[in-house]
Amino acid sequence: MKTLLIIATIVALSAAATRNRRQANGCFWWEPDNNCDENAVESATVTNPTPVEETRAVNEERIANTDTNNLGPRTPTPEEVSNWSYCNNGLGRCVPYYLCREGNIVTDGAGLIDIRIGPNRNSTETRTTSSSECEQFLDVCCNDPEAKPLPIPDPIPPENKLQCGVRYEEGVHTRILGFADNQAQFGEFPWMAAVLRKEYIESKELNLYVCGGSLIHPNIVLTAAHCVHTKDAASLKVRLGEWDTQRTYELYPHIDRNVIKVTVHEGYNPGALWNDFALLFLDAPADIAPNVNTVCLPQQGQSFDYATCWATGWGRDEFGKEGNYQNVLKEVALPVVPKAECEQALRTTRLGQFFRLDNSFLCAGGQPGLDTCKGDGGSPLVCEVAPNTNIYVQAGIVAWGIGCGENGIPGVYADVSGASDWIITKADEGLFSLYNLQGEGYWRNY
Repeated sequence: MKTLLIIATIVALSAAATRNRRQANGCFWWEPDNNCDENAVESATVTNPTPVEETRAVNEERIANTDTNNLGPRTPTPEEVSNWSYCNNGLGRCVPYYLCREGNIVTDGAGLIDIRIGPNRNSTETRTTSSSECEQFLDVCCNDPEAKPLPIPDPIPPENKLQCGVRYEEGVHTRILGFADNQAQFGEFPWMAAVLRKEYIESKELNLYVCGGSLIHPNIVLTAAHCVHTKDAASLKVRLGEWDTQRTYELYPHIDRNVIKVTVHEGYNPGALWNDFALLFLDAPADIAPNVNTVCLPQQGQSFDYATCWATGWGRDEFGKEGNYQNVLKEVALPVVPKAECEQALRTTRLGQFFRLDNSFLCAGGQPGLDTCKGDGGSPLVCEVAPNTNIYVQAGIVAWGIGCGENGIPGVYADVSGASDWIITKADEGLFSLYNLQGEGYWRNY
């Protein structure tokens, strides 16, 4: 009888403990906290927090103070930077974890920079039109069957065909009104190229946008190494003369060329994007037309500091999920920022005060809301040779940045003038080996 009484007492105490558990936080002992009855929690008796509850409260406070629009490594405040103390007998500094790699302070930005490339096929982003299932590049428009085709104007005069870098600011044969200020006219930048990746689904070819590029020779497109260094040449094609990616009402059609060889700069660094240069050799020369022509290359070491230059592309109009890829080619005027000033500006970001801007880069921008962005990678930055000449040379290739259009933070470009000799050397080698052509005398004809 005593044994039965003891068992009954234990059961009663256990039941009371379970009821107290339910009354204290709205959960039974087998239930996770997020399944609790909120009303039960609110009506529960206030008790002293346990160590677990204190830890949970601290974590909730941290979550509440997190900027969800800028997840990942954040930019330290000036006060925090000044408080980074010395350690290891003065041989080290106490910096945020993301600025330390293998025991060394990150100075090249690897892992911290926002590489300007379009989303991959496995991306979860949905606000993009760069992966259209249509055969044509980003083409999802239904053409009006009753629309009459526009007449084809006379071809461009032969004497203009060999002149590189000619910009048609008013467009080719017509100026189209009603577009936003940052949208280029048709044929305004005839060297602009779209680098596409070919995929096949049930024998149907799909063209997926990869990056921008520029035509520097009828057989060669210049782009960013970070766009193509992992891709097989046979999977790539180049579209030239494109303007509005979702309609086909342009006066002149675009042309497509397959890529037969990719040459990436030997010094390319995929983490920090040093020497972000690549050449794409085409299976056939591009037919020069009013909307298809080459851009000039600069002299080796030519400076563009403080010049106002133009960047073009079909990338996002702003950073983050709110940004949309562009249908019509966009243009933006940007001042070139000297490297020393750019490095100082970038050190105020999450890159930290020890960041060093590699000599293979050039900077432009820094004005709020005016910048290249994700998806513009590989696209050209061009500068006028001299005022009122209307002849442009390529100064940079869109590479990376910290966000897009941040006030006082320039975008970073591969410096074409610093690699001009390399580009010409590798282009000449490819022209001879692939097409038995001599490139000598072709370059810098302005």
